[in-house]
Amino acid sequence: MRTLLVLLAIVGGVYLYGINYGLALGLPPFTPVYYLNHSAERIYGVRVAGGSDAVKIKVNGNLEKGRVTIWVTHKDKPIAKPTTFKGSFDKELKYKVKPGSYTVHLKTQEAQGEVRYDWVSTKFKPF
Repeated sequence: MRTLLVLLAIVGGVYLYGINYGLALGLPPFTPVYYLNHSAERIYGVRVAGGSDAVKIKVNGNLEKGRVTIWVTHKDKPIAKPTTFKGSFDKELKYKVKPGSYTVHLKTQEAQGEVRYDWVSTKFKPF
């Protein structure tokens, strides 16, 4: 019984921390990320080599409030306009690129909900 009370106190403390300061649980690109009043910017590297000539990003989720913005850069220069998501969404973004190192930027602003990200370098095929 005492263990259950300690566990409930820990869960309650994490929830209050998330409400007051923001919290993100999960790690892209393969697991869903759960946001609770989260505002931050994260960057992830992706390498394009060999037969690949595109970066494909699949984004799906449901945000109760806030928004998520995604863009890709190469040597600190954006290769396309940022894409912003809010509400419920399921979209695939494709960027035609050349071999090299690219950076995927994820920016959340007061996001609350669940988002699943997945990105890969692949062969570009028109829609």
